[in-house]
Amino acid sequence: MFRLIVVLGILLATGAPSWAAQRLPVPQVVDDGAPLSWVVKPDLMQIGRLVSDHGVHKGYAIVDCALTAGGRPKSCVVVEEEGGGFGKFVIELAGRYQAASKDKAGQPVAGRKVRLAYAVGGTATL
Repeated sequence: MFRLIVVLGILLATGAPSWAAQRLPVPQVVDDGAPLSWVVKPDLMQIGRLVSDHGVHKGYAIVDCALTAGGRPKSCVVVEEEGGGFGKFVIELAGRYQAASKDKAGQPVAGRKVRLAYAVGGTATL
């Protein structure tokens, strides 16, 4: 708890880092199925840790994934990337999401195709 308060205090005093200015990405459906409900999404702190762990400071990537029966993205492939290590970073970020096991039309999500795009450092508007 103390660590969180210190981090928030530093953010308020120094301004938010570039990754915090980004809105939270949400995987988009790229097939003809009904919209999905995302029941698990990473928060800014989790994204910040991933940015730090991967050492990505400026760049973007777009990845396409298939969903498991449990709604987790898997078998992700990088469709487009700029910046060293960004594809790997966005693939790991995709793994932090989980869709409901059924889409909004009540159909199972297994095998559904989704796309996640994310940028850091103002390289692109995705």
